[in-house]
Amino acid sequence: MNKGFNTLLERFLVFLTITSFMLTIAILLSPFLNNLENEKILINWFTYLVLGLSGILFLFIQQIFVREKIRPYLHIVSCFFYVLFVVILCAICSQLNQPYILIPFLIIQYILEYTLNNLFVFHDHFINECGELKGKELETHLFHNNLSAIDFGAKARIGQGLLIVLPLILFLALFALLKNGYTVNVFALCLIILFFLSELLIFFLMGIFKNDIFFGFLGFRNYIQNRSALLRSVFAIIFAAVLFATLLSSNHAFISFSYKERPESEIKYEMPETASYEQGQAYDLRKMLEEMYPDEGNFPDWIIDLIFKILKWAAIIILSLAVIIFFLKPFFSAQWKSFWKEGRLIKFLQQVWLEIKEFFKYTFSRRQNNQVYSTVESRKFGEGIKDFLKKAGRSKEKNAEIDRLTKVFMKLIDWGEAKEIKYRANFAPAEYTALISEKLEDEEVKKAAEMTGLLFEKALYDKEVLSGEEEKLFIQSIDKVMKCE
Repeated sequence: MNKGFNTLLERFLVFLTITSFMLTIAILLSPFLNNLENEKILINWFTYLVLGLSGILFLFIQQIFVREKIRPYLHIVSCFFYVLFVVILCAICSQLNQPYILIPFLIIQYILEYTLNNLFVFHDHFINECGELKGKELETHLFHNNLSAIDFGAKARIGQGLLIVLPLILFLALFALLKNGYTVNVFALCLIILFFLSELLIFFLMGIFKNDIFFGFLGFRNYIQNRSALLRSVFAIIFAAVLFATLLSSNHAFISFSYKERPESEIKYEMPETASYEQGQAYDLRKMLEEMYPDEGNFPDWIIDLIFKILKWAAIIILSLAVIIFFLKPFFSAQWKSFWKEGRLIKFLQQVWLEIKEFFKYTFSRRQNNQVYSTVESRKFGEGIKDFLKKAGRSKEKNAEIDRLTKVFMKLIDWGEAKEIKYRANFAPAEYTALISEKLEDEEVKKAAEMTGLLFEKALYDKEVLSGEEEKLFIQSIDKVMKCE
């Protein structure tokens, strides 16, 4: 993945679902686990604070793993060191009883969040592999490259099963609380409502994801014409379900069910008493074996004990070294060194911050409906480049490079169309960027626009691929132009 988050709202739903579930379970179990008489408090404000912050941190860690394509087994390493950090934090904050409840809770929270987040990750893989294809090309592409769809189907089944199990666990905890005479406070009630609302939205998105794959194999893209109307329908169904459930579950239910208890059976069965093992004769098995097999010619007992002690301690040392190597080896890998040396964490956090700003910008901006996201001209440009590559017969690596640059250049054409800088089919890339440069006032942005066209034509006509710095300069130049108002 090229970004930290593909869709901010989707990842936020993962955080809301799992974190609200864990917080609710902690609140419902607190009357059973806290012993006020002995002042043994296992769940308090510190528990809720750590679980809430951990939900966000786990989501960031998992997205970094996806972005850097880190092996899945290293999730165990990250979870172990995070739990160790929390235990140390408990000692610093004088919360000595917290590790007993936080260690299992954090491990469960990490596993649940990882499982649910995978649903969105594999859907992103599918969408990215489809690229800009549509129609017969998309259908043919997916027929030959369907592994991402198969992977998503497997993760969707696991995610759907998880979303069914979580409410059942919540209901059981709630039933146990009410059965023992305890009440549910307002904070827990709000978390329960938030959990079910976020879970219903994830079910809604899961349905859309499955349809993306189904219609994708038929060659259709963007098959939903009015997503907002569809979302309103979902909320209407939720409201109707909540209203109907309220009528059924109130103290004076509008609709109630009556049932009769089954009478107890009057026939009583008496089981005959059986002799227990203790009542029988006790046999000394060791003494019997010693009588049957005398120990003449056997090794002394101390030699056997020494051998078993050597084997025991050798096994302990080997397992301890294996565990230490397993947890510390990733910190000495080349990927770990390059991750910090190149400042990828800072870039990831900057990308997240940009997406948060973009989310609020497009949510509350009045001009967003007038912006053009995909134009006919940009699609024609992309199709023209594909035809050129088919005739040119370039290498696979060169085709992949031009495909990447074309997708970015198409965004520049969309931006130009929105600014009434029209693209024509007879324009060369450098001619179009020169036209954009004429419309700009800032000299630095003018040079960035011209550099974009020159680099694209160099990639298009030169048989050698661009260097990493040149491709990076191309993307940065387009970003600089598109940020100009």
